[in-house]
Amino acid sequence: MTWRTESLPDIVRAMASRPRHEALRGYMTALLHHGFGASYSEIAHEAYLLDGTGRIDTLWGVTVIELKSDLRRELDDVRARLPDYLRDAASRSPGARGVTGLATDGATFIAYTIASGPGAGDGGGEPGLTEIARHQTDPDHPERLMAWLEPLLSVTPDLAPDARAVAQAFGRASLTFGRARIALDVLWADLRDDPEVRLKRDLWDGLLREAYGESVGEDGLFLQHTYLTLVVKAIAARVLGLSVDDPAALLSGAALAEAGIAGAVEADFFDWPLRRPAGGALIRLIARQVARFSLRDVQTDVLKVLYESLVDPDQRHDLGEYYTPDWLAGRVVAAAVTEPLRQRVLDPACGSGTFLFHALRRLIAAGRAEGLTSRSILALAEDKVRGLDVHPVAVTLARVTWLLAVSDLLEDRRAGFTVPVFLGDAMQWNLRRYLNDADVLVDVPNEEPLHVPAGFAENQAAFESGLDTLKHGLETGATQQAVLRTLRRIEGASDSDAARLAETYGRLQALYLAGRDGIWTFVLRNLVRPVWLSRDEQRADVLIGNPPWIVYRHLSPGMKERLREGLGAYDLWVGGSLATQQDMWALFWARGAERYLTLRAGWPSSSPTPRSTPRPSPPSAPA
Repeated sequence: MTWRTESLPDIVRAMASRPRHEALRGYMTALLHHGFGASYSEIAHEAYLLDGTGRIDTLWGVTVIELKSDLRRELDDVRARLPDYLRDAASRSPGARGVTGLATDGATFIAYTIASGPGAGDGGGEPGLTEIARHQTDPDHPERLMAWLEPLLSVTPDLAPDARAVAQAFGRASLTFGRARIALDVLWADLRDDPEVRLKRDLWDGLLREAYGESVGEDGLFLQHTYLTLVVKAIAARVLGLSVDDPAALLSGAALAEAGIAGAVEADFFDWPLRRPAGGALIRLIARQVARFSLRDVQTDVLKVLYESLVDPDQRHDLGEYYTPDWLAGRVVAAAVTEPLRQRVLDPACGSGTFLFHALRRLIAAGRAEGLTSRSILALAEDKVRGLDVHPVAVTLARVTWLLAVSDLLEDRRAGFTVPVFLGDAMQWNLRRYLNDADVLVDVPNEEPLHVPAGFAENQAAFESGLDTLKHGLETGATQQAVLRTLRRIEGASDSDAARLAETYGRLQALYLAGRDGIWTFVLRNLVRPVWLSRDEQRADVLIGNPPWIVYRHLSPGMKERLREGLGAYDLWVGGSLATQQDMWALFWARGAERYLTLRAGWPSSSPTPRSTPRPSPPSAPA
């Protein structure tokens, strides 16, 4: 930072006491100069409006600062005057973005902007003054005020990426989130009835419902998840030092794919803001703030703290999400992963990736101790440390956390490097079994599910070829019969599997023609991953992590029946007066051990035999 640390506490302490107007002006000027590098000549005081009708207390660039003795009494005056001041500042700098008003009495800071659209100001959709965020000055922690002001006033690069700094820069109380919230509200009011946008929102809701047993997907949560995904994808680009000027490339993963990294970022449910130019502008704003952090030296799962700062505790309770402190995750990994260069580790409810982060750090340390090259360590990491989660936002966080854990090795990566963190249901509720095979069922809102035949689901090479065939068919308008002929030529595909996948193509084509497209390749590719991870050659030696903790009484009737039947199959159902207290985690670990762990010699294939399955200990990362 650029401020003089010896003077900052005194300045903030004096401001917090609500000094008189002229004294506050002096403190605010010192704060701008010492904290944000503003030269005194750049700071205008008592700046007359261009039309001569009033004066702006303090103007620095396109930031209007309105000084008050006590905002508790003078807030109405701020709301009356600030719109004119902001319009005046904007007219002084045509084309400038981010014109912002800052009202303060020293103890409280409130940031405003002029926004238009539903909910903006008091004008019923007309441009109006809109609060972005507010901060209460803590004289004992002056650095918190500076961190809150950073996105508004500073262009300081290479900020330290500790968890608190990231949360302050992008969390619920941040200026960046406040601006994004307003922009997303306006975009959502415009796009909520768009068929493709509605499909993505409903599919997102369906995944949460599948995992948690009831609908928890409110529009507000969808917008929060959209914002969080935008931030995290920008972080992924920042790890590699990539350009953030192309929002579409940033969100689709094309930027990372060109850099030789697959599986870290994909086009998903949350790229819908790109359908309007304002969405692209929002993504660039967020990316510019992310670019200020130096992310090569991350020591903890910083994204977990960011998630926690955005989604309130009641929502996390509904989602069964609890947080594992980094120190605890590190100790559990150290106890369970005894041979990090040889054991394959899977976290089937990886959340933001806390356990993956520590498993990777343990693997890297072991590789360096044995003198392995960076490329060799990365190859081992790609094969040995995997994550799975049904929560689409958690998967995005975990993929980027995985990248952050190996960031100092990435320069030596091989071509086609893949981040092995997958979106999918570890419980495999969406399987329909035929003898020894199982089709994967993919829900379509308000319609019958799509089918992925078992032969394709279990053979990744055949499945990728099949997906390419479906995608090409949709783009060229091919008939179902033409697609079937191509599917039959794929190596490893049986006639019956090709026929069933061709039927799925017919369903996809109808969705495509109805404008409900643009997401299915992502959905199909990810939701078959659990079947692939269950194959003998892909199973893990260590199952680790912290599962969803959802009590029976909080589940929907349908999920209660599933849980009761599932626990009964393992002789884990208690029943009686304790039934309502039973939890999802017991079934999650039992089924996970059976389907994803390697089996000891001599044990029947139907018997779960975990080699190292630590008892889960709340709290946990998002699961």
